[in-house]
Amino acid sequence: MGRKLTTIVAADIAQYSQHVEDDEIATLAHLANLRQSMDAIIRAHEGSIANTAGDSVIAVFDSAVEAVLAAIEIQAAHKHYNETVPVAQRLKYRIGINIGDVTVQQNGDVLGGGVNIAARLESIAQPGGICLSESVFEQVDRKLPTDLKRIGEHYVKNLAKPIRVYAISDSEEGLLALSRRKTIGFIRKPVFLATLAVLTVVALGASVYVLTQQRTPEWAQRAYKKDESVQGKSEQEILAKFDLVTQGYLGHSRYLVIRTWGASMPALLDLAAGLKGHLVTITSPEENQFVYDLTLKEPGYWVVQDVGGQPQSSGPMIGLMQDDGAAEPANGWHWVDGEPLSFTAWAPYQPGNSGGHQNYAQFRADGREPKPTWDDIDPAQDAVVIEIEDTQIGQRAKR
Repeated sequence: MGRKLTTIVAADIAQYSQHVEDDEIATLAHLANLRQSMDAIIRAHEGSIANTAGDSVIAVFDSAVEAVLAAIEIQAAHKHYNETVPVAQRLKYRIGINIGDVTVQQNGDVLGGGVNIAARLESIAQPGGICLSESVFEQVDRKLPTDLKRIGEHYVKNLAKPIRVYAISDSEEGLLALSRRKTIGFIRKPVFLATLAVLTVVALGASVYVLTQQRTPEWAQRAYKKDESVQGKSEQEILAKFDLVTQGYLGHSRYLVIRTWGASMPALLDLAAGLKGHLVTITSPEENQFVYDLTLKEPGYWVVQDVGGQPQSSGPMIGLMQDDGAAEPANGWHWVDGEPLSFTAWAPYQPGNSGGHQNYAQFRADGREPKPTWDDIDPAQDAVVIEIEDTQIGQRAKR
């Protein structure tokens, strides 16, 4: 055994077990084809495959740039392959890339904290997407024909501190970015300077507007759209739309934490109704702690944002809302199912009604560390908790 510093690429198919359950023969055939192209691309970029298990792949590269270029090419090749495959059978890899110190086993496998972080980054990535750690970003920034976008600081399992995560656009977006940079190079002539200055101001204003209106990067494929009702569909069909779902049980209720990548309140209400439940209602400290712990069970539901120059850790939405026109900051709050507000876990100085339009609630804490406290926010957050009751006789019984 030996140790070395290397770039680690972790890849895994989103919802692979479900695909196998639905159609094992087709899934294994598609997996073999995807692996054939993936393995060839890894070798072409001077990488080597270390660990494999089912659909999972760990590869190592001496060059961070080559690792990222390989990941981009892999996703492009897989996207092209999937265009020939029925939608229900399409397998999409998520890829995470990290630079870290690893231990090389006698059989060639690599182990260590660097591998674990790459795997956590993979779990955060969108299906068909790529996420990088900050160490990789520092090595590849401005060296790729694509844009890199910071998507926040994420808490991941077994790490005390959050990691800064960057996402990379797909190949088509990369070509657009490259074309844009070339175009800017052509128009940087004196005759265009005045026009360029005006366009820059307009573009900056538009960018500021977009960033203040939504937190999820524009490149991210929304898992759920407000005009895409789920009514009449089975739970399996509904949950198949989402790349990250965590389930837990307490008392007479089942709880689902779902990463939505942004959705309007009508869409979330439609989603909950389609699952025969409602946005979670929390009526005791024990239930609040249980739901909070469930949101941390898998990485991807919490993100650290920059709010006014200060870090703020944000988690999923809950089913608490405020009546329009209610006296601010604390009046008019009630649970989405009409249940009276008998328990609250507001963070200090909350609800604060920042901006005058925060009529919903989510788990949130000041600073980087998640806490089981609430804050009032706008709708369209990145994750939500839905509660499905198994028993609905009289008032709900909760521990």
